[in-house]
Formats: sequence, structure tokens, C-alpha cells
Amino acid sequence: MAKKQSKQQQLPAQSIDSDAFDEFRKQYQHDGFCKGKLKKVNTARKFLKYVLKPEVQEVIDLEKLEIEPESFVDKKLRSHYLDILYRVPFKNSNEHLVVFILIELKTSNDRWTIFQIVEYIVCVWKREFEKAKKEKRLRTFLFPMIIPFIFNHGETRFTAPLEMSELVQKIGIEEFESCVLNVKALLFDVPSIKFKNFPDDPELFVPFTMLQAVFSTDVTKRMTKIVQKLQPTIHLPESQEELRDAIYYAITSAKHFSLQDFLKISTQIEKEGIFTMPTSVLDQLVAKRIAEGKAEGEAEGEVKGLRKSVLNVLCKRFKMTNVPKRMKAAIQRMNDPIALESLVVDAAMCQTLDEFAEALN
Repeated sequence: MAKKQSKQQQLPAQSIDSDAFDEFRKQYQHDGFCKGKLKKVNTARKFLKYVLKPEVQEVIDLEKLEIEPESFVDKKLRSHYLDILYRVPFKNSNEHLVVFILIELKTSNDRWTIFQIVEYIVCVWKREFEKAKKEKRLRTFLFPMIIPFIFNHGETRFTAPLEMSELVQKIGIEEFESCVLNVKALLFDVPSIKFKNFPDDPELFVPFTMLQAVFSTDVTKRMTKIVQKLQPTIHLPESQEELRDAIYYAITSAKHFSLQDFLKISTQIEKEGIFTMPTSVLDQLVAKRIAEGKAEGEAEGEVKGLRKSVLNVLCKRFKMTNVPKRMKAAIQRMNDPIALESLVVDAAMCQTLDEFAEALN
């Protein structure tokens, strides 16, 4: 086994200017970190080996996996979703299996996610159709098989529909059921994976651990597990990169990762002679976290106040002690201050509770 590097690395080596720092930081926010890992070819192969059944792996050639550079997600929805397209050839064939991964970015489940997937699949097929038409091979053309994945790394489990048919009106006539367009997505739900079931390979173990940890209260404990997992190969540049990425991701995006937590972890890794975090980058990250934490706190306080206003106006308007449970729960789930301000007006103006319920919906 190769020996540990005796000289500590310091990455990045110097201060980052404002514009470059913003780009650097985007890389370690939720969407940048998640997509960055899944767009590495080697990680992509390992991920598909982890999620696809053995009988599927038997007929595809993962060693020839390619990642499509194009995105099919509408620009307006890129704050909600990201997408990745893998193209994997079938063994002994010129045909390909297309794996479409839609990454759910928000912490709340969107019941229309499966509908978005249907739209994107049609976009992929349309591109393939136009390509075949241009190459004059429509006579033998067949649309490629697409396996859609919903990759959820939010704070809560994904509970929205996984089949398009669940969003289609049913009329109770069995003869027509087969006419309904249906697409079923496979789900990779990061919040649901038990820690003991995480893949052993560090290239998957580290990002999966961090994607869970950033929403938990035990980030430091999880990061200690990562250091332990990487310890046997920490002399390798790829292992040091995984650890460094985990640290940057934690201090950029974790909900419960303080400066004290960072110092605890950095002290541990510096004692082991792995690398040091430059003060300039740390100062910038911490300053951003403090500023955003303050802004988030103010925004959260505003939202809580608006929710309370809606509930109070409803109680006074309709002479109730408590708002009906379902209605109250729907109001408490709302985080948009503009929508809540509108609801305060609706609560004051609606003639009946049913009328307010319609406005709420």
C-alpha cells in the first residue's frame, strides 16, 4: 500500500474573487453537488449497478455508458428540477437503453413530477425521431426504451404519484383503461435509505451520506463516518477530493453545521495530515452562511406571522375557536409570503368557509 502524503495539501491555494467565489459556491449547493456527482461517468456506472436489477445489468454494457450533455428541463423549472440522461448500449446490439434521471430539488413533494417526466420523455423521443428523419431511416426506426428515475434528495420522503395514470380521471369503464397513457417512474429516495444500507463503495457512500446529512442535526457525526470510511485510501487524490467536497458541501448547504462543527472536523483531518482548509475560503463561506441565515430567519419569521394572521382572521371572521384541521395544515405548509398575504385578504373577504377553501386550493 502506498504511504500517506507527508505534506498537507491546501485547496484551493489562494483567495477567490467575488465572481469566482459565487461560481465555486454554486458547485457545493444542493443542485450543484448532487448533479456534479451523478454526472461523473464512473459514479454513474456505480449508481446504476446499485439501483438496477441484476437481470437488467446482464443485458446492458455499463462500461460503454455515455452521459448526454443536453438538458431537457424547461428553464423556468430548473429551480425545482435538474435532469441527467445516460445512454447505455445493449450488449451485442446497436440499440441503447436511455436512463432519464429527474432530480427533485425542493423539500416538498410535487404531485406533478411524473407529468414533467412524461413531457421530458416526449422531448427525448422527438429529438430521436427528428434525427432518424434527417438520416432517412424512419422506415426501421423505433423509439429508444427510456427508464425514468425520480432522484429525491430533499428533506422529506417522496410520496407523490410515480405513475401518470394516477393523475388521469377514471370513468369506471374497464375497456378504456388500456387507452390511458401511462408512464411509471422508478424512485431513488435518499431520505428513505437507512444508513446501514448505504453502498460500501466510497464514491457512492460519501455523497449519499452527505445528501442525508445536510438536513440532519448530526452532520459532524456523519462526517466523522466519512473520514473513517476514507481512511484506508486517504493517501489517494480521489479520496481527498471526496472528503474536501463533503466539507465544502456541509458548510455551504447543511442546515445544522456551525463554525464550531467545521473546526472540529478540520482539526481531526489536519491531525491526520490530509489537507488544510484555507482561511480565505472559510471566511467567505462562513460570512455567506451568516448573512443567509439572518435573511432566512427574517423570512421565516415573516411567513410564520402571515400564517398566524390567516388563521386569526378566519377565526374572527367565522367565529371559530379553531380552523378545521385540514385547512390549518394546508395553511401551515405554505411558505410563499405573497400567497399568504393574498390569503389574509381572502380570509377577510370570503362570505363562507367553503369560498375560502376554494381560494386556498
